[in-house]
Amino acid sequence: MVYLLYALASAVGGLLVGVIGTGSSLVLLPSLVLIFAALLPDFDTLRLAAGTAMATMAVGAIAGAIAQYRVGHVDPKLLRLMLLPYVAGSLTGPWISQLLPSQALTIYVAAVIAIVALRMLLVGRDKLDPSREYSDHRFQISIVLIGVGICSSVAGIASGIFAIPYLSRFSLPMRTIIGTSTAGAVVYATFGAIGYVSAGWSATNLPEGALGYVYLPAFAVMAVTASVFTPLGVRIARYINERMLRKVFAVFLLTVAMVIAFL
Repeated sequence: MVYLLYALASAVGGLLVGVIGTGSSLVLLPSLVLIFAALLPDFDTLRLAAGTAMATMAVGAIAGAIAQYRVGHVDPKLLRLMLLPYVAGSLTGPWISQLLPSQALTIYVAAVIAIVALRMLLVGRDKLDPSREYSDHRFQISIVLIGVGICSSVAGIASGIFAIPYLSRFSLPMRTIIGTSTAGAVVYATFGAIGYVSAGWSATNLPEGALGYVYLPAFAVMAVTASVFTPLGVRIARYINERMLRKVFAVFLLTVAMVIAFL
């Protein structure tokens, strides 16, 4: 039964990242927190959930990036600009997470999810400024994306949650922003997962089957599911009302944030 729950969470997350370029972690993370709280109550469930979600995101991002590249939605120059900031930020975040008390980390994760949900509900799709070329703001983008990598990886959530709204301020088609962000997430999530493995390497409050803060039984099931459903999400994106999906998803996230806050 628990493996079915892992697969279901990963399938929904994969579809979301394929359709709107982000959102997988906001299904994976709270789902894993709740499952681990019931299944592994004596262990560090929040960091274990964050690390496992990060590793799963890496696999889903690879599948999504290939699908986005095939339909021409990846900007190679912008992608190259994203790589080093994401490596630096995503390796740093897990170690910061390691230093935070579990209660503070729980509040941080719940607050981040709630803020993202409120933004989805209250803020419309960002309008592009045709005069604002990203190539003229390379240093600013690098600094912002380092911050995105750190803040996102501390919570174990997808970089696109913050990167997509920021990049949408530049003169790029929204589908290109989504596709390039998905490709950049391959680097972000891979190095974030490495960060969680290394940060938890010597931890003693981990269950059998854990590699650092990555719980391998859950990761194995979720990685396979994500690799199938993320490309499917890319293919069906044209038939989805993105605005309505974001609104429904935002209400779900607010509920999740409240549940995590009171764990």
